Amino acid sequence: MLPQAKRGTPCYMAPELFEDGGVHSFASDFWALGCVLYECYTGRPPFVGKEFTQLVKSILSDPTPPLPGSPSSSFVNIVNSLLIKDPAERIKWFELCLHAFWRTKFSLVAFPPQPAFENMIELYAKPCLSERNSDRSSQSKTPKYREKVSKGASRKDENSLMALRGHETAVKGTPIGCKTQTKPSGRAVEEKHKDQSSAIKRVNLLRLSRIAKTNLQKENEKENYRRPFPNSSENESEVKIENTDMELDFDENTEEDVPDEPDGSDVPTCTIEGKISCQNQQQLKAEERDNNMDQSDSQAISSLSTSGESKAHDQESSSNHVEVASTPPSVSSQNRNQRIKESPVSAPDSDCSKSSNNISQVLWHPSDLSVRPVMPSRKADKLSEVIPSLPFEAPQPSDFVKMSKEQLDALNNRIIAIFGGNAGISEKQNVIRYLEMLSNNADAANILTNGPIMIMLVKMLRQSKTSALRVQLASLIGLLIRHSTFIEDEFANSGILGALTDGLRDRQQKVRRFSMAALGELLFYISTQNEHARDNNPPEFPSKDNKPVSGWQVPNSLISLVSSVLRKGEDDMTQLYALRTIENICSQGGQWAARFTSQDVISNLCYIYRAAGKQESTRLTAGSCLVRLVRFNPQSIQSVIDRFSLKDIASTLSKGSLREQQISLNLLNLAFLGSHLFSNIGRYLLPLVEDKNLVPSLLSLIEQGSEVLRGKALVFVALLCKNGKRWLPQFFCNARLLPTVDRLAKEKDNYLKLCLDSFLQVVATTIPSLLDCITGDIQQMMAGRRQISALTSRSAPKNNINLFPVVLHLLGCSSFRNRVVTQQVLEQLANLIQVVETPFQGWDDFQITLLRILESIPEESPVILENPNIFIRGILPSLAVLYKGNRDGNARFLCLKIMFDVMDIILNESSLKDQRSEDLKLISNSHFLALYPTLIEDEDPIPMYAQKLLVMLIEFDYIKISDILDLKMVSKCFEFLLGDLTNANVNNVKLCLALASAPEMDSKLLSQLKVVRKIGNLLEFVYAKDMEDFLEPTVGLCRAFLLCSIGSRKGFVYTKEPTLLGPISSEPSARIDLQQCIRDITDFGSNVGVLLELSASHEASIADIASECIILLLKAAPREATTGFLTNLPKAGSILLSWRKGTSYLILQRILHTVGYSCWQCLSHAMILSITKPEITWIECIVSDLKSSNIPGLADVASLVLLELQRLPCCV
Repeated sequence: MLPQAKRGTPCYMAPELFEDGGVHSFASDFWALGCVLYECYTGRPPFVGKEFTQLVKSILSDPTPPLPGSPSSSFVNIVNSLLIKDPAERIKWFELCLHAFWRTKFSLVAFPPQPAFENMIELYAKPCLSERNSDRSSQSKTPKYREKVSKGASRKDENSLMALRGHETAVKGTPIGCKTQTKPSGRAVEEKHKDQSSAIKRVNLLRLSRIAKTNLQKENEKENYRRPFPNSSENESEVKIENTDMELDFDENTEEDVPDEPDGSDVPTCTIEGKISCQNQQQLKAEERDNNMDQSDSQAISSLSTSGESKAHDQESSSNHVEVASTPPSVSSQNRNQRIKESPVSAPDSDCSKSSNNISQVLWHPSDLSVRPVMPSRKADKLSEVIPSLPFEAPQPSDFVKMSKEQLDALNNRIIAIFGGNAGISEKQNVIRYLEMLSNNADAANILTNGPIMIMLVKMLRQSKTSALRVQLASLIGLLIRHSTFIEDEFANSGILGALTDGLRDRQQKVRRFSMAALGELLFYISTQNEHARDNNPPEFPSKDNKPVSGWQVPNSLISLVSSVLRKGEDDMTQLYALRTIENICSQGGQWAARFTSQDVISNLCYIYRAAGKQESTRLTAGSCLVRLVRFNPQSIQSVIDRFSLKDIASTLSKGSLREQQISLNLLNLAFLGSHLFSNIGRYLLPLVEDKNLVPSLLSLIEQGSEVLRGKALVFVALLCKNGKRWLPQFFCNARLLPTVDRLAKEKDNYLKLCLDSFLQVVATTIPSLLDCITGDIQQMMAGRRQISALTSRSAPKNNINLFPVVLHLLGCSSFRNRVVTQQVLEQLANLIQVVETPFQGWDDFQITLLRILESIPEESPVILENPNIFIRGILPSLAVLYKGNRDGNARFLCLKIMFDVMDIILNESSLKDQRSEDLKLISNSHFLALYPTLIEDEDPIPMYAQKLLVMLIEFDYIKISDILDLKMVSKCFEFLLGDLTNANVNNVKLCLALASAPEMDSKLLSQLKVVRKIGNLLEFVYAKDMEDFLEPTVGLCRAFLLCSIGSRKGFVYTKEPTLLGPISSEPSARIDLQQCIRDITDFGSNVGVLLELSASHEASIADIASECIILLLKAAPREATTGFLTNLPKAGSILLSWRKGTSYLILQRILHTVGYSCWQCLSHAMILSITKPEITWIECIVSDLKSSNIPGLADVASLVLLELQRLPCCV
């Protein structure tokens, strides 16, 4: 059984996972579900903390915080059931499925057995690890509804269907409404505190925190070996929880390095002759560990890629890791002069708004050039347990680095004496083990590497004949070089290159292994010091020392020797060290990468990368080498592709590991980016085009991959589409990609942002050429030279017209819209709509697609405002032409809708409206108005849009009322009043208002319509239904009719001030010319009640228009208006009563005039109305108060009204 990964998001981890034997299980998943449900309700997980130890203490000991507000009892119950700290008592799968909280039934599936979980539960069943129900608070008890069903349940069958059947009835019949958030008793609290403290004691918080902190540092080390990791934390073992999604690794064995290989020194009792025998016996065990190592190695190597999948890295983007990437733990902060210089292509934190058209600039992520230690590490914690027996006082590493020069010289002399004297092999091995222990300290490694001891070690390596000792010496030399932060120039003359070269040719396998590892560390160090490579290709990684080093001379023979290790038949571990060496050195680019670029190396790397019998870590390291070699030598890509096809590389996108997917994407991107270097690229592309799994695999990566894989997959899709238009519909007519692209636009990862930006730009640049091809195809078909293929035909992709829907889909994506709609594309679309004015084969489908494309453009109004001429002089006139005679109702509607949307944007932009007034008038009159009679007769909703556009054009004075004043047109506008008012729209009313308000409108024409009663009914309807958007235009329509009716009278002078009382109060009684007024205007008399109610409206404009309508109605139809008003006298009294509440004085004046004039009219014509005396008395009191108010303009009118009121009762 493979070991479980010890990685998780602490805020969502179950309590048992923090303990030494805790395992992932369905129970821990249920805890996480409980955390998510709690967070969905409250906005945060139930347990949070700024530091790791604080958070874990809270999870282990704190009760679940009560849910705020008033959640349903079933929701409280399910959350508390999921967040029970004891995994054995936590809700089971079958209980969860049947819980009352779910409104939909689940399809119950039996879970597989969990032997590891069952073993853990058996261990926890001991008193020290379990909780007693009687001693727990209700927060951690089994909820009551579950107690009945859990008592007889076996843990082993808790997730089986048999267990489900056995308990189904009990669960269904159990009430859910019991409260679980009850207050525990005092004894329960005491016992709970004991259990909580014991739970905390079972978890070594400091150890967990230290492991997590170390692994965080190692993750940065893996990204970029030899970069310093700043430690800003005051507590070196504490981990800051930066956000609730932060993911941590608690595995103590996550180091990526090759694990320790036994070199025979761990058995001091063996004789020299027996050493080799013991060594060979232990080597078999080491080989087994190597095999296991390679699997974990592969996972560790790809930690950068997989980091993108973790929730934590949604907040901590990969660029942050680049900035703080660490060296191995031993790299000292003393190296303050270390040069940190980043390559331009790996700057993901650059401003994402500065996108580049050159996609090659975003091709690379820093992880593509990450370097790792070649030398297998010696665990410091293991070696520090026992200091080997030595004939001298051996200081600890911390004391060693503090020794004075005299003390250090003395110790060096003593060690050199042992190495160079007649000491036994075991004594020398003990000294070597002690030096290995010191090498893990960077300061100590610097002292030893640049001192006489290293010279002695090199000498011993050259001269020693004992394989066991040579293994240890090569191992120690490699460790010292690995952990050193600088090496003096003089060391180049020590003969170390020759010694390690001889070791690499040694017959003993272990000697070759460690010699290769040590040589790899040294060669990488030398490559970072090469000044020529540094100047011509700035290294991705800093050199150890800022000083130029000229003493290191690496002959071609040595490069050839290292390369030869890659051949078939070489030891796998030695090959892995050689591969890591090449991988690290090639990250420097320049001449170093060129020195390893040969057909033999590429051939061997390709073989290893595809070799089925190789460990995954070896294969993937070979693949990484290939990527780096091709990156710095683009011409070599064809040599790689010749050895395995693009289809073979692409196959790993669906089934490979994360790191293999990254390698494959890199190779594919390099192949397409360098397609011009191939002699016949079509031959290589054909198998890829026929690969049915490629598109789904890429879509899955873009949807679910890490940030790095998502970015690289986007780059590859862009390169595919740039290479051939055939790929466009496969990706962009697919329902999966574009929604994902819009979601990715919200991601915070800087590298992903850069890739997405470049992807959008590259794809957008393919559209102009596509539109040119489509236009050309249409013109050829219209000329009879080409027949369009059916959309379902296999040959459809050969015709560019079938790719036209791609443009529509891209415009439906908010991320693409701004990039696709450029001036060039708009001009091409304007040309296309002119071309399609003439039908051709496939015209029906094509015109709908084109119109939908144009429909989507106004969603980005700046595009129209920046290019108004294209629309005004090109697109809008063509829309009118396309509408005429078009048999497709959808096409006709789209023509009008696009015209409306574009005109709406242009007319509301004052600068454009003024500058292009003549063009807009031409469109309005010659194109739109000419079509209007046809538009209003068309099927819904075309008439509504036509009326709406007509109203807008009238309001902006581009269409004159006189242009539409004929009985048929006006009748059509008022026709809606004759039907069901529920189907009316506000544009109908506004259009009628515009017509009735126009000075050119003849009252005879309105009189012929006979719609006054219908308008009154509409007013009553919209007021009763509280249709706020209809109220003002409808009341305005009433006023327009009243003004039109009385406006033609001789001597009529319009004024907003009421003139019903006083010297000219006889005006309404003037002779009415029935030929000039609207004959049915008297029908408004039945609507006085609603006009009074609207006069009391809080909307000042509505109240003003309604009160004016009452005045005008008394002038237009005095008798009917008087009857309606006095019948609703209490409503008028309510308005007058509000004079102290800030009611407009003008409205009060109008109502007072109406009261006085109505009383006068009633007396003058001896009208008989049923008005009660209390009503009149109440009005008199209100008017009397107004008379006493001394308000200018009101008090005088109130005096006149009071006189008329006092006369009224005599007649009633």
